[in-house]
Amino acid sequence: MKLGAILLAAGLLSAALPSQVSQARPVNELEPIVRELRIAEDIFRSAMANSIGGPAKIINVKTQFLARQGVLVSMKVVVPWIDVSEFTRRSIDIGTDIQSLHDIPLMVHEILAELDIAVTPYDPDELEALRELRAEQRKLRNEQRDLRSKLRDARRKRNRAEDEDDIDDLDDEIADLDHELNGLEDEYQLLDDDIDDQYQRLQDLRSNYSNRSLSEANLSQAVGETACNYGGTFKTLGSQQYLTVALELTNSTKYYVFKMEHIAACRRGEIDPA
Repeated sequence: MKLGAILLAAGLLSAALPSQVSQARPVNELEPIVRELRIAEDIFRSAMANSIGGPAKIINVKTQFLARQGVLVSMKVVVPWIDVSEFTRRSIDIGTDIQSLHDIPLMVHEILAELDIAVTPYDPDELEALRELRAEQRKLRNEQRDLRSKLRDARRKRNRAEDEDDIDDLDDEIADLDHELNGLEDEYQLLDDDIDDQYQRLQDLRSNYSNRSLSEANLSQAVGETACNYGGTFKTLGSQQYLTVALELTNSTKYYVFKMEHIAACRRGEIDPA
């Protein structure tokens, strides 16, 4: 039977509402499974986090009772884009789950550009290239600021000038400053495009690493090990009932269904967790 059919036929009944499952079992029979479900939430959270490893976090762990079928353990797997566990005075570790650095306001871009950013597993040369581009962009921005200041001064002088020769000289100066400023703006735009390309390269590296670190094989291994080692927490379930683990990822949800007799065999070493 497919999991969807199981859920539809049996009905998803929360352990937090034992009164709703009393029709399936007497209340005195529900107390052990409710207690096991609550214990399992902490156990599965810790065990899955240890098995997956890396920057991945396990959140929103919930356990629910499936009448006459077994239990469902659901959780969400996330990779925070900033990992604060390894902070140093001038180092921030950027993780892998952020969709696009373009979503961050320009102000934050500039704050990050001023820091010594350690981005794992980026090639240091790629990150250094980004720093150099940002430094060149700041230099151009300062030059533009100076030119605009000179242009304002020249225009004020032009407005106050009365001598024709002075006016002609100031008009020439203003034209030269405008031409130079336009050139810097074109150069700034080209540099901005280069920075966008560099951010895209870093984003691709981050996405590739994320796909490796949260690959299906990696997740399946973590679920298999956790089910084998800690599925016995549900002592109340019979050997023909099931432990279902649901992992919510960024773009999908993966379901793993284990028969309790197979979990017991795994704990005895008769079945490999894989």
